[in-house]
Amino acid sequence: MRVLSKQLIRSGLFFLALVATSAWSMEADSELAKAAEKGNIVLVKQILDTKNVDRDTLNAAFWIAIKKGNPAIVERFLQAGVNIELRAEHALTPLMQAARDGREQVVEMLLAANAEVNAVSEELDTALILAAEKDRRKVIPLLLAAHADVNAKRNNGMTALTLAAQEGYQHIIQILVKANADVNYQLENGATALMLAAQHGHLAAVHALIAAKADPNLKASNGMTAMMLANLYRHREVIDVLKKSGAK
Repeated sequence: MRVLSKQLIRSGLFFLALVATSAWSMEADSELAKAAEKGNIVLVKQILDTKNVDRDTLNAAFWIAIKKGNPAIVERFLQAGVNIELRAEHALTPLMQAARDGREQVVEMLLAANAEVNAVSEELDTALILAAEKDRRKVIPLLLAAHADVNAKRNNGMTALTLAAQEGYQHIIQILVKANADVNYQLENGATALMLAAQHGHLAAVHALIAAKADPNLKASNGMTAMMLANLYRHREVIDVLKKSGAK
């Protein structure tokens, strides 16, 4: 049994924003793109310093640099005035990609260049949501310091905290809770972070959520509680922890 929510209706404003975004080609066979792919900073600098590079070529090569995560090369593209809010597949921004990949130096550079920390993708993911889902514990504090919305929701209602709980990322849970993540937030079907952690048998995550005052007796729309889910999946250690916290 999965404790998941139905998709939410996407914002019309979000789609208007995507339409307004400049289209650009992902064809990346230019000399500049190949230099970025190989991590050849000398050649990247030479091309950017001596050649007239058109915007589409610059954008495609910059995206490759973001995915490769070479800080020196990314910095040189930023100096060249590349568009830091360009959109690639699934409407990801460079910051979202770097956050998901755990490239903390690149994330720092993009934030210093005023990249929009709360921009959303097609799935309404933010950089913080993507980082939490991948256990990027060095990236998340950088995003939070830049005022990332800790309670932002992707289009299925999942937040950074519920994703971290579902995956069992204790350290991420603690960081998010300290940043005032809503520990008792409920998905459309009533599931909480604690229910997700209990369902999947993530003992350390359950400990972290209980310590953060998660309510063990909240009910999902089908009447299930964290204790019922732990019992259903026979997670004995989780059951013991929940009992001690007053779960019924």
